[in-house]
Amino acid sequence: MHEGTKLRPVLDGEFWLIGATPVLPDELMPDGQASDGVVDRPVHECVDHHIFQSPDGAWHLWGCVRKTTVGRILYHWEAQHLTQSPWRQTGEIIRADRAAGECLNEVGGKAFLQSPFVVQCAGTFFLFYGGHSTGMDAGGNPVPPGDPRTACQMCLMTSEDGRTWTRHRDEQGYSRLFVGPGETRDPCVIKIDGVWHIYHAGYHDEDPNEAGFYARTSTDLIHWSDWRLVHQDRRYGPGRWNTECPHVVFRRGYYYLFRTEDYASARTHVFRSENPLDFGIGDASHAYVGTIPVAAPEIIVGSDGAEYITSNHDLRWGTRLCRLRWQED
Repeated sequence: MHEGTKLRPVLDGEFWLIGATPVLPDELMPDGQASDGVVDRPVHECVDHHIFQSPDGAWHLWGCVRKTTVGRILYHWEAQHLTQSPWRQTGEIIRADRAAGECLNEVGGKAFLQSPFVVQCAGTFFLFYGGHSTGMDAGGNPVPPGDPRTACQMCLMTSEDGRTWTRHRDEQGYSRLFVGPGETRDPCVIKIDGVWHIYHAGYHDEDPNEAGFYARTSTDLIHWSDWRLVHQDRRYGPGRWNTECPHVVFRRGYYYLFRTEDYASARTHVFRSENPLDFGIGDASHAYVGTIPVAAPEIIVGSDGAEYITSNHDLRWGTRLCRLRWQED
């Protein structure tokens, strides 16, 4: 008999702002007003993120900021305590490096660095992020900008202190770890039974309608297995823009997968499974727990064991944080 306890995540209180939409250098600031016409609303938006703590005790937020003049960038905020509001904008920016093979042959020459995720292993921090287009299909054949056959990539930087980052380089001098399937992005990395697992979004068969979540495994965080489809169900979102931001955690005998369907309406679906490689494919209703009103969530455990959940549901102003509790289902 299974000894686990079925749970569901519940927001515990109100959100507070941690990562305000950044003030960017003039060359990155887009002109004009936001498309929805809201007065004073920033044009650029924070759409995905990751939080971790460095050895000096500081908390770090790296977020993906879209709609800048160059496309998407990664931006950094810092705080001494999780509950601070807002966190300090450091002005640190990570932009695509085409010499490292990132964002090649993009539409309009823009760059699209995607969602970051950080883990620590043996004293080294590993920062995974989407490097978007390789300019090739899965077979290595050149494709036009924006072609759905384009195989996108997962890239890596490392750091000894969680502050100064160096791009990983493969034999070609590229920062990529693996490509595909499809628009590979939104990493979540956890260790399960001594083996690293990376979950990411994408689509297979070079078809955006075949969007799903995929998993790969590794023992060294550098060399990864081939992908395996672990979740797909169109009833919880019909395509690649409604199948985003996978986040997986383990609680009391079960794994929980968070899947964002829509940012603006803060609609994220939660699935539960005893098997971290199967959250339902085709029909995931047996694993379905329900929805939680967040977007692109990550779950953070504070030094006192308290849990928090992040969200980018408020695209007007940035990344928010809320306390989280688990109740028996």
